This record gives sequence, C-alpha cells and structure tokens, in this order.
Amino acid sequence: MGIEKHKIAVATTGSAGSATGTAVLALPASELVAVFLDFNASAPSTTDTTLKAIGGDLADITVLTVTNSATDGWYFPGEQMDDNAAAAITGAYQHPLIHQNLSIDLAQADALSPCLTAYVFVRV
Repeated sequence: MGIEKHKIAVATTGSAGSATGTAVLALPASELVAVFLDFNASAPSTTDTTLKAIGGDLADITVLTVTNSATDGWYFPGEQMDDNAAAAITGAYQHPLIHQNLSIDLAQADALSPCLTAYVFVRV
C-alpha cells in the first residue's frame, strides 16, 4: 500500500461573499490520509469548504468541513470507529474511506479561478 498525491483546483462563480464552486476528483478505493488546502490570496475569510466521498451505490460521506476560513493549511481527517454493537469507541479513529470520488465544495466565497487548490493524499 502506497501513498498517492493528487492535485485538484476549484473555481468559484457568483457574487462576492456568496460565490460557489465544486470540483470532483476521481480516485480508486482508498483511505484519505491528509489534505493541504491552498487558497487564492483573494479568497474571503467567509469561505466554507466541504470534502465528501461520493459516487457508486454507497451513501455520500462528509470527510471534512472547514467553515469561515481561507487560511492555507494541512488537515488530517479521521472517522470515529464503532464496536460490533455499533457503539462509538472513545478515542479510536481511522482514515475515512473514499469509495469512488472526492468532491470539494466551496460556498460563501468570491468568484475566483481557482479559489482553492487542494493537494489530496490517499493510501491505496
């Protein structure tokens, strides 16, 4: 199992402070290890960023939500693990599963191209 690095840019359209944009990154079945979000210098601090595992026959999974921030940074998403009775295991987390595609959605931004460049690291 190796780590792969993927790059995706998200452009936004609309009015200042309410522009939106979506980009989809096709990935193999994998675990999301880390994400570096690199915002355009003009992106407003009101920008909301949501990453979701989407596609296939499975329900979408929100793996990361960053609200009201256009600050560049590293994120290491994790999902809480459950025991065999479906009870959360305190303090036990694992990397989120990406089952087909990763969607990056931006809201409350300005119209920029790109508004965000994301570097996505997955274990395949």
